[in-house]
Amino acid sequence: MKVKFNKAIDSSKHPRVPKGRVRENILNLFSQQPYSLTDLSRIIKVSKPTISYHLSDLLKNGIIEMSGIKTGKGGFRSKLFVLKYNNNSKLIISSNDSHYLELLSGIFEESKLEWTTNNKNELVVNIQIFLYHAFRLLRNITKTRHHDILRGYGVRVGKEITGKNFNSKNLKENLTDFCNYLEKNNISNMKLMLSDEAYHPTYRFQCLGCFQARENGGPICSFTRGIIEGFLNNKYGNRYEIRERQNQGTIYESCVYPMRRTKKRARPEAINFG
Repeated sequence: MKVKFNKAIDSSKHPRVPKGRVRENILNLFSQQPYSLTDLSRIIKVSKPTISYHLSDLLKNGIIEMSGIKTGKGGFRSKLFVLKYNNNSKLIISSNDSHYLELLSGIFEESKLEWTTNNKNELVVNIQIFLYHAFRLLRNITKTRHHDILRGYGVRVGKEITGKNFNSKNLKENLTDFCNYLEKNNISNMKLMLSDEAYHPTYRFQCLGCFQARENGGPICSFTRGIIEGFLNNKYGNRYEIRERQNQGTIYESCVYPMRRTKKRARPEAINFG
């Protein structure tokens, strides 16, 4: 197996990494959630000029994008960047990835057939079986791609399973019924909230059920986000979008997925990740 990047160091303590592994670590972090230049320098333990060089190159090649502005103590503002969604064609991957991705695709199609034709089995059981195989096979696939892969499968679940069950003409009723559906089927404990933003107020999905993932979240968070995106796309086309996942709480954190109307998208500078 030949890869251009060296194997990433797997540790939640963010150890000091060799210079040759800086870019891979940056991509792995961006695949999980937005980070600023200062955040990356602190976590990877590399100088800011070095991080700035890699960020400029990744932006130039369309691999990452600006996702907002972070306001810290004293009103200091810094740009946040994140890995672009569905840009696997631009990422250098392992030669073995395609083999395992084909296996995973076959397992998903078998699982989908099972949960759409056999009403005796609970939906959550079939999803859990698929996720078991997904995490088993993802061990052999380039780490940077994990979140994007599971997010894509989540979108397919949202379209195939949940989208056809809600027929209300009222947006709030459909979103509420969707959250209730996920809870009833033991897929997730989702709560619908009205956004507290002064401009373009809309809804937020707060996921209260967690797998005790590390502080940066896990690929399962991307799977949950994908289900929401698939549901919205099935019911409303491209009228709504889900913004980057946010964390709420201190001791017990929950994931929040903000929803926006795409036609009223705010400028990136107006998005504030507190």
